[in-house]
Amino acid sequence: MVDVTDFRLLVRIAAVCAAALVAGAATAQGPEAAARARLAKYAGSYDTDALLREPAVRAELRKLLGPQLKHLVNNLNVKGSVDVIGGALSISGNAPHQGTEEEAVVCVVPINMMLEAAILSRGAITVFTRAEKYEYAMLCIKDWVTLANSGHVDRLKQPANVRVAKPR
Repeated sequence: MVDVTDFRLLVRIAAVCAAALVAGAATAQGPEAAARARLAKYAGSYDTDALLREPAVRAELRKLLGPQLKHLVNNLNVKGSVDVIGGALSISGNAPHQGTEEEAVVCVVPINMMLEAAILSRGAITVFTRAEKYEYAMLCIKDWVTLANSGHVDRLKQPANVRVAKPR
């Protein structure tokens, strides 16, 4: 018989029970909860291609962009990590050697699987959304549009109205 007064054994038992409860809760909530958890794991990661290949993401991209999907993928060729902006997972990038000319962004809200995208090409930005008006688009999209329209200048050069305070 095992002596349950052993603290390490109690901690192990508690950890196994907690893991079982979490797994059971995700299963009990259904496939939607599992999909949300799967997407949320991408936040902060560099596994951008895997996020774009997620079945729900890929299906919505196909519906929303149609033949422009290939253009979007090309404009996301050079990209960084998966950011979180306004509750949405965000992937932004540009076509090779075409920053500020050919760019794109994809924004996915894992909670409700809402997805929006935008492409900058030849000086024009096309926003792909189910929203009725631009003002209803995700913050993720509107922030990217603002940045793309500025040519990313504010990321490279301190704006005149910005002061940097350093600790003394």
